[in-house]
Amino acid sequence: MATKKTAPKSEPAADESSGTASSSSSGSASSSSIPGINDLLGLLGGASPVMAIGRMVETVMQVTGDIVQSIGTFNDTITELNKVAHRVNALLDEIEGPAAEIVPLVVATAKQAKSTLKKADGVLNQIGTLPADVTKAVSTLGDLAGRLGPLAQFAEAAGGMFGVKSTTS
Repeated sequence: MATKKTAPKSEPAADESSGTASSSSSGSASSSSIPGINDLLGLLGGASPVMAIGRMVETVMQVTGDIVQSIGTFNDTITELNKVAHRVNALLDEIEGPAAEIVPLVVATAKQAKSTLKKADGVLNQIGTLPADVTKAVSTLGDLAGRLGPLAQFAEAAGGMFGVKSTTS
């Protein structure tokens, strides 16, 4: 509704400006030779095509400026990223030599630790069975003593026959 109020106010100015623009650029004969140009400008709401082109050029210039600024910011970002990449590459170059020397030592240490753990595990298994083995040995010794009892009696009896006295009395 606001456009309807402004359109009547600008129509006389548009008619005057179009008449002056057409008469100054082409002469009065060309504006009268093209019928309906004033009607077309009236439909456009009194906006001059030259002014519309001017606004369009301003908008294009502003957008172009924004694009140039964005490209500049992008270039600055890429430049900084490139600097960071060079620093990271330099750091990796410094670390690569010592890391190449350390890695085989770490691998060898890991293998040695694994071997030591296997040996310690075997020793722990043997120590874990030690109480059972000691119990078994004591039991075997007790069983042996029980089985040697009759043999000891036989030896005492045989010694008594030959006149040898037993020292365990």
